[in-house]
Amino acid sequence: MKTPVKVHGIPKLRILRQRRGLSLGQLATLTGMRRDTITHLENGSEDPQPYHLRLLARILEVPTLDLVS
Repeated sequence: MKTPVKVHGIPKLRILRQRRGLSLGQLATLTGMRRDTITHLENGSEDPQPYHLRLLARILEVPTLDLVS
């Protein structure tokens, strides 16, 4: 029996950010989040908190579910 693999971070964040034409620095400025936090969320070294998801979804103009699905 296979054990499910847990996905860390927000794998789609980089794609969604780039589609909006935003750099890491621009997204950090718009969200008030640190640039390294966004990088960690993108590369999976940090798991998002619920407020990260809501804030990023609002700024990127996508449903919150799009960030995690």
